[in-house]
Amino acid sequence: MTTQGRALVLCEDNVNDNYLRALNSGGRLSSIAINRLVGRNGAIRYNDEFAGATFSPGGETLYVNIQAAAGMSFAIWGPWQRLGI
Repeated sequence: MTTQGRALVLCEDNVNDNYLRALNSGGRLSSIAINRLVGRNGAIRYNDEFAGATFSPGGETLYVNIQAAAGMSFAIWGPWQRLGI
């Protein structure tokens, strides 16, 4: 997902940590969020990954989901300029 041509938002999944990241037009990679959902047993749920990141039409709000048994959606506000977005 791009923000008016300035950056690409990536939903990065891994065997350990799952990140929401931004790659700006200058090649700088920035972390927006890391998934630290905790399961009923108190352990971090590494299989729950970010998905479907998209910005609102005006670019001020980033919407993203977490694929999980319960499923969750988030609305994230900037300031995006600090990440080069």
